[in-house]
Amino acid sequence: MAGRRGYAKLKNDFYLNGKVKELRVVCPSAVGAFVFAIAYCSDNLTDGRISDRDLRYVLGVTDEEINALCKVELLEPDGNSGYVIHDYTEHNSRRDQVEKSRERNAENYRKRRFNRDSTATHRDESELNRTKHKNTRTQEHLPDGKSPNPPTGADADRQPVREPSSDETAQFRQFWSLYPNHDYPDAAVREFKRVLRRTGTERVNLVALLQGAQMLRDEQRDPRYIPAASKWLHDGGWKNKPKPRARQPDRQASRAQQNQDANAALIARYAQEEIPQIQRKEIPAC
Repeated sequence: MAGRRGYAKLKNDFYLNGKVKELRVVCPSAVGAFVFAIAYCSDNLTDGRISDRDLRYVLGVTDEEINALCKVELLEPDGNSGYVIHDYTEHNSRRDQVEKSRERNAENYRKRRFNRDSTATHRDESELNRTKHKNTRTQEHLPDGKSPNPPTGADADRQPVREPSSDETAQFRQFWSLYPNHDYPDAAVREFKRVLRRTGTERVNLVALLQGAQMLRDEQRDPRYIPAASKWLHDGGWKNKPKPRARQPDRQASRAQQNQDANAALIARYAQEEIPQIQRKEIPAC
Protein backbone atom coordinates (compact mmCIF):
# COMPACT_ATOMS: atom_id res chain seq x y z
CA MET A 1 0.00 0.00 0.00
CA ALA A 2 1.31 3.43 -0.87
CA GLY A 3 2.12 6.05 1.72
CA ARG A 4 -0.95 7.98 2.82
CA ARG A 5 0.01 11.33 1.38
CA GLY A 6 -1.48 13.33 -1.47
CA TYR A 7 -4.93 14.40 -2.54
CA ALA A 8 -7.77 13.03 -4.64
CA LYS A 9 -9.31 15.44 -7.15
CA LEU A 10 -12.84 16.41 -8.06
CA LYS A 11 -13.77 18.94 -10.73
CA ASN A 12 -15.09 22.22 -9.43
CA ASP A 13 -18.35 21.65 -11.29
CA PHE A 14 -18.82 18.19 -9.73
CA TYR A 15 -22.08 19.34 -8.13
CA LEU A 16 -23.41 20.34 -11.57
CA ASN A 17 -22.70 16.99 -13.23
CA GLY A 18 -25.90 15.41 -14.58
CA LYS A 19 -25.03 11.94 -13.25
CA VAL A 20 -24.43 13.34 -9.77
CA LYS A 21 -27.72 15.25 -9.85
CA GLU A 22 -29.54 12.04 -10.82
CA LEU A 23 -27.87 10.17 -7.92
CA ARG A 24 -29.04 12.84 -5.47
CA VAL A 25 -32.64 12.05 -6.54
CA VAL A 26 -32.44 8.27 -6.93
CA CYS A 27 -29.94 7.37 -4.15
CA PRO A 28 -28.36 10.34 -2.33
CA SER A 29 -25.99 8.16 -0.25
CA ALA A 30 -24.39 6.90 -3.48
CA VAL A 31 -22.78 10.35 -3.96
CA GLY A 32 -20.81 9.87 -0.76
CA ALA A 33 -19.95 6.29 -1.74
CA PHE A 34 -18.57 7.59 -5.05
CA VAL A 35 -16.35 10.16 -3.26
CA PHE A 36 -15.11 7.40 -0.91
CA ALA A 37 -14.20 5.24 -3.93
CA ILE A 38 -12.20 8.08 -5.52
CA ALA A 39 -10.29 8.70 -2.25
CA TYR A 40 -9.55 4.97 -1.90
CA CYS A 41 -8.11 4.71 -5.41
CA SER A 42 -5.97 7.83 -4.94
CA ASP A 43 -4.64 6.62 -1.60
CA ASN A 44 -3.74 3.17 -2.92
CA LEU A 45 -2.67 4.22 -6.45
CA THR A 46 -5.02 1.79 -8.19
CA ASP A 47 -5.62 4.02 -11.23
CA GLY A 48 -9.37 4.02 -10.54
CA ARG A 49 -9.81 0.27 -9.97
CA ILE A 50 -11.41 -1.16 -6.84
CA SER A 51 -12.39 -4.76 -6.08
CA ASP A 52 -15.94 -5.69 -5.21
CA ARG A 53 -14.70 -6.94 -1.82
CA ASP A 54 -12.98 -3.65 -0.91
CA LEU A 55 -15.93 -1.65 -2.19
CA ARG A 56 -18.33 -3.57 0.04
CA TYR A 57 -16.26 -4.40 3.16
CA VAL A 58 -13.61 -1.65 3.31
CA LEU A 59 -15.76 1.27 2.19
CA GLY A 60 -19.08 -0.20 3.32
CA VAL A 61 -20.90 0.54 0.05
CA THR A 62 -24.31 -1.16 -0.19
CA ASP A 63 -25.82 -3.09 -3.11
CA GLU A 64 -28.31 -0.28 -3.69
CA GLU A 65 -25.49 2.29 -3.93
CA ILE A 66 -23.40 0.08 -6.25
CA ASN A 67 -26.37 -0.48 -8.55
CA ALA A 68 -27.15 3.25 -8.62
CA LEU A 69 -23.51 4.12 -9.46
CA CYS A 70 -23.39 1.54 -12.22
CA LYS A 71 -26.73 2.71 -13.59
CA VAL A 72 -25.50 6.28 -14.12
CA GLU A 73 -22.12 4.85 -15.32
CA LEU A 74 -19.94 6.44 -12.64
CA LEU A 75 -18.81 2.88 -11.85
CA GLU A 76 -18.13 0.33 -14.57
CA PRO A 77 -17.62 -3.42 -13.95
CA ASP A 78 -14.14 -4.53 -15.00
CA GLY A 79 -15.13 -8.16 -15.66
CA ASN A 80 -12.79 -9.39 -12.90
CA SER A 81 -14.92 -9.10 -9.75
CA GLY A 82 -14.26 -5.42 -9.52
CA TYR A 83 -15.08 -1.97 -10.81
CA VAL A 84 -13.41 1.01 -12.52
CA ILE A 85 -14.28 4.64 -11.80
CA HIS A 86 -15.32 6.37 -14.99
CA ASP A 87 -12.68 8.78 -16.36
CA TYR A 88 -10.62 8.50 -13.15
CA THR A 89 -7.21 9.02 -14.80
CA GLU A 90 -8.43 12.12 -16.62
CA HIS A 91 -8.77 13.97 -13.32
CA ASN A 92 -6.36 12.13 -10.98
CA SER A 93 -2.69 11.17 -11.30
CA ARG A 94 -1.74 7.67 -12.45
CA ARG A 95 0.43 5.40 -10.33
CA ASP A 96 3.50 5.83 -12.55
CA GLN A 97 3.15 9.62 -12.42
CA VAL A 98 2.97 9.62 -8.61
CA GLU A 99 5.98 7.30 -8.27
CA LYS A 100 8.10 9.40 -10.65
CA SER A 101 7.15 12.55 -8.77
CA ARG A 102 8.13 10.95 -5.47
CA GLU A 103 11.46 9.78 -6.88
CA ARG A 104 12.15 13.25 -8.26
CA ASN A 105 11.31 14.88 -4.91
CA ALA A 106 13.51 12.40 -3.05
CA GLU A 107 16.42 13.04 -5.41
CA ASN A 108 16.04 16.80 -5.04
CA TYR A 109 15.99 16.40 -1.28
CA ARG A 110 19.18 14.30 -1.36
CA LYS A 111 20.90 16.91 -3.54
CA ARG A 112 19.89 19.77 -1.26
CA ARG A 113 21.06 17.87 1.79
CA PHE A 114 24.35 16.93 0.13
CA ASN A 115 24.97 20.54 -0.90
CA ARG A 116 24.10 21.78 2.57
CA ASP A 117 26.39 19.24 4.26
CA SER A 118 29.20 19.96 1.80
CA THR A 119 28.89 23.69 2.39
CA ALA A 120 28.92 23.21 6.15
CA THR A 121 31.93 20.89 5.95
CA HIS A 122 33.83 23.31 3.72
CA ARG A 123 33.00 26.20 6.05
CA ASP A 124 34.17 24.22 9.10
CA GLU A 125 37.42 23.22 7.38
CA SER A 126 38.07 26.81 6.28
CA GLU A 127 37.46 28.08 9.78
CA LEU A 128 39.75 25.40 11.18
CA ASN A 129 42.51 26.34 8.74
CA ARG A 130 42.17 30.04 9.55
CA THR A 131 42.33 29.33 13.25
CA LYS A 132 45.31 27.02 12.78
CA HIS A 133 47.28 29.56 10.76
CA LYS A 134 46.32 32.33 13.13
CA ASN A 135 47.35 30.60 16.34
CA THR A 136 50.38 28.62 15.18
CA ARG A 137 53.59 29.81 13.52
CA THR A 138 56.35 27.63 12.10
CA GLN A 139 59.70 29.23 12.84
CA GLU A 140 63.26 28.12 12.40
CA HIS A 141 65.37 28.48 15.51
CA LEU A 142 69.04 29.26 15.83
CA PRO A 143 71.29 27.15 18.08
CA ASP A 144 70.91 29.67 20.90
CA GLY A 145 67.12 29.26 20.77
CA LYS A 146 66.36 32.66 19.19
CA SER A 147 64.24 33.13 16.11
CA PRO A 148 66.17 34.45 13.07
CA ASN A 149 63.34 36.82 12.13
CA PRO A 150 61.53 38.02 15.26
CA PRO A 151 58.16 39.66 14.50
CA THR A 152 58.12 43.46 14.54
CA GLY A 153 55.57 46.21 14.05
CA ALA A 154 52.09 44.98 13.14
CA ASP A 155 53.23 41.34 13.26
CA ALA A 156 54.37 41.82 16.84
CA ASP A 157 50.95 43.22 17.73
CA ARG A 158 49.31 40.07 16.35
CA GLN A 159 51.36 37.79 18.57
CA PRO A 160 49.03 35.76 20.81
CA VAL A 161 49.00 37.05 24.38
CA ARG A 162 49.37 34.33 26.95
CA GLU A 163 46.80 34.53 29.71
CA PRO A 164 48.39 34.60 33.19
CA SER A 165 47.80 31.46 35.22
CA SER A 166 45.85 31.43 38.46
CA ASP A 167 48.72 29.82 40.42
CA GLU A 168 49.53 31.85 43.49
CA THR A 169 53.00 33.27 44.02
CA ALA A 170 54.73 34.40 47.20
CA GLN A 171 54.26 38.01 46.14
CA PHE A 172 50.52 37.52 45.62
CA ARG A 173 50.13 35.80 48.99
CA GLN A 174 51.81 38.81 50.61
CA PHE A 175 49.37 41.13 48.81
CA TRP A 176 46.39 38.89 49.58
CA SER A 177 47.18 38.89 53.30
CA LEU A 178 46.78 42.68 53.32
CA TYR A 179 43.84 43.18 50.98
CA PRO A 180 40.54 43.15 52.97
CA ASN A 181 38.15 41.63 50.39
CA HIS A 182 38.96 38.00 49.53
CA ASP A 183 36.30 37.43 46.84
CA TYR A 184 37.27 35.75 43.51
CA PRO A 185 40.86 34.76 44.32
CA ASP A 186 41.61 33.17 40.91
CA ALA A 187 40.68 36.36 39.05
CA ALA A 188 42.72 38.35 41.56
CA VAL A 189 45.83 36.21 40.91
CA ARG A 190 45.62 36.69 37.14
CA GLU A 191 45.04 40.44 37.40
CA PHE A 192 47.87 40.78 39.96
CA LYS A 193 50.33 39.11 37.56
CA ARG A 194 49.05 41.17 34.63
CA VAL A 195 49.59 44.42 36.53
CA LEU A 196 53.11 43.49 37.54
CA ARG A 197 53.95 42.46 34.01
CA ARG A 198 52.45 45.55 32.42
CA THR A 199 53.87 48.41 34.43
CA GLY A 200 57.42 49.44 35.44
CA THR A 201 59.83 47.25 37.32
CA GLU A 202 58.33 44.45 39.34
CA ARG A 203 59.81 45.52 42.70
CA VAL A 204 58.50 49.10 42.53
CA ASN A 205 55.02 48.00 41.43
CA LEU A 206 54.85 45.38 44.15
CA VAL A 207 55.58 48.03 46.76
CA ALA A 208 52.80 50.23 45.35
CA LEU A 209 50.33 47.35 45.42
CA LEU A 210 51.22 46.43 48.98
CA GLN A 211 50.92 50.03 50.11
CA GLY A 212 47.52 50.35 48.40
CA ALA A 213 46.24 47.16 50.05
CA GLN A 214 47.50 48.36 53.44
CA MET A 215 45.76 51.68 52.86
CA LEU A 216 42.43 49.91 52.39
CA ARG A 217 43.00 47.80 55.49
CA ASP A 218 43.73 50.92 57.54
CA GLU A 219 40.40 52.43 56.53
CA GLN A 220 38.73 49.68 58.61
CA ARG A 221 35.71 49.53 56.34
CA ASP A 222 33.39 46.57 56.01
CA PRO A 223 35.00 44.25 53.37
CA ARG A 224 31.62 43.96 51.65
CA TYR A 225 31.91 47.60 50.59
CA ILE A 226 35.43 47.24 49.25
CA PRO A 227 35.78 46.20 45.56
CA ALA A 228 37.06 42.74 44.73
CA ALA A 229 40.84 42.65 44.34
CA SER A 230 40.62 41.85 40.61
CA LYS A 231 38.53 44.98 39.94
CA TRP A 232 40.70 47.11 42.24
CA LEU A 233 43.83 45.98 40.40
CA HIS A 234 42.25 46.46 36.98
CA ASP A 235 41.08 50.00 37.84
CA GLY A 236 44.45 51.04 39.33
CA GLY A 237 43.09 51.30 42.85
CA TRP A 238 46.57 51.61 44.39
CA LYS A 239 46.74 55.13 42.93
CA ASN A 240 43.74 56.35 44.94
CA LYS A 241 44.19 58.61 47.93
CA PRO A 242 43.45 57.14 51.37
CA LYS A 243 40.02 57.76 52.83
CA PRO A 244 39.43 58.66 56.49
CA ARG A 245 38.87 55.74 58.80
CA ALA A 246 35.32 54.71 59.30
CA ARG A 247 33.90 56.29 62.46
CA GLN A 248 33.03 53.74 65.07
CA PRO A 249 29.37 54.00 66.08
CA ASP A 250 28.73 55.26 69.61
CA ARG A 251 27.70 52.51 71.93
CA GLN A 252 24.26 53.24 73.24
CA ALA A 253 22.51 51.44 76.02
CA SER A 254 19.52 49.37 75.13
CA ARG A 255 16.02 50.71 75.65
CA ALA A 256 15.53 48.43 78.65
CA GLN A 257 18.77 49.65 80.21
CA GLN A 258 17.73 53.26 79.62
CA ASN A 259 14.39 52.65 81.33
CA GLN A 260 16.11 50.95 84.23
CA ASP A 261 18.55 53.86 84.68
CA ALA A 262 15.70 56.39 84.57
CA ASN A 263 13.74 54.49 87.21
CA ALA A 264 16.82 54.32 89.44
CA ALA A 265 17.37 58.08 89.12
CA LEU A 266 13.71 58.75 89.94
CA ILE A 267 13.85 56.55 93.03
CA ALA A 268 17.05 58.29 94.19
CA ARG A 269 15.41 61.69 93.83
CA TYR A 270 12.33 60.66 95.82
CA ALA A 271 14.57 59.22 98.50
CA GLN A 272 16.43 62.54 98.83
CA GLU A 273 13.14 64.43 99.22
CA GLU A 274 11.67 62.06 101.84
CA ILE A 275 14.68 61.71 104.16
CA PRO A 276 14.62 65.34 105.52
CA GLN A 277 10.89 65.05 106.27
CA ILE A 278 11.36 61.86 108.24
CA GLN A 279 14.20 63.37 110.23
CA ARG A 280 12.07 66.40 111.15
CA LYS A 281 9.27 64.15 112.43
CA GLU A 282 11.63 62.22 114.73
CA ILE A 283 13.01 65.36 116.56
CA PRO A 284 11.06 65.74 119.94
CA ALA A 285 9.39 69.04 120.71
CA CYS A 286 11.11 71.22 123.40
